[in-house]
Amino acid sequence: MPARNDGRDPEGTTDDRPYLFVHSYPPPVLPAGSYPVDNGTRPVPPAVCWYLCSGIQPLTAFQPGEDLTVQVTVGNWQGGNSESIAYLGLWWSPPVSGPLVPDADKFLGLTTVVVPPHGGQVVSDPLTGRIPADAGDHVCLLAKVWHPLDLPGTDIADPVNDRHWAQHNLVVLPSGSAGTLPFLASNPLAEEAGYLVGVGPVPPTRWAGFRLDGDPQPVAAEAGPVVLTGPDGQELARGEGEASCALTLGAGERRPLEVAVEPAGAVPAGAFAPFEVVQYRLGEEVPVGGIGIAFTGG
Repeated sequence: MPARNDGRDPEGTTDDRPYLFVHSYPPPVLPAGSYPVDNGTRPVPPAVCWYLCSGIQPLTAFQPGEDLTVQVTVGNWQGGNSESIAYLGLWWSPPVSGPLVPDADKFLGLTTVVVPPHGGQVVSDPLTGRIPADAGDHVCLLAKVWHPLDLPGTDIADPVNDRHWAQHNLVVLPSGSAGTLPFLASNPLAEEAGYLVGVGPVPPTRWAGFRLDGDPQPVAAEAGPVVLTGPDGQELARGEGEASCALTLGAGERRPLEVAVEPAGAVPAGAFAPFEVVQYRLGEEVPVGGIGIAFTGG
């Protein structure tokens, strides 16, 4: 899939229209020069945890029924000398492995930021919204940035391929027992489409972007049985260490699935074992979305 940059050079100096994006990498803990710099080009590089955008920072702990406060880092690679006013929206959703059109009833807030050109970055004012008590144990956060002269091509939240969108989709589970995660496999298109949903350990090339509060360190951990089940409890796929299944999703469908994963062996204290759920269009190599799963040590 081609990068959704409207044919524009993100580091050009002659185009003074806004060139906005939610700043998704590198992770803020890494030294300068040790990781690719986000200039808004999409799809994101393979080493980036697109489902764990470092530019979306929750400032309060998630608790169903309580307010959640979040701030977002916005970048701008326009040319010229003018600053741009960017609009920033924030939504929540249940954990979802693919792109989707955010639900209006899950809108958390709207603000504006003034962003300098030539790679300027600005952290937004905190946005606070109430997460319903029936939201479930885990939620995904979606951020969108735009300007009348720099709009996303569609309303689909596609953090992998569209610089206007970003996602913070992380589930933290204790190790020592099988972790079960319900999630939605999504098809936002207006027609039926085939997808592949896979579950397995996060490759070490993406560990640098997988950060947790308290800064525990990622460790390699094989998985025991990995099981994917459908909405009726029917087993869709089972494997040792990883599993995947092909799905045909109807237009606009969000299909409830469940994955059970158990790391093989103990995860040490002060560490975590990173796993991920990744969704692809059948026949394509660039993912359309994903979920990070962290099994923390005792």
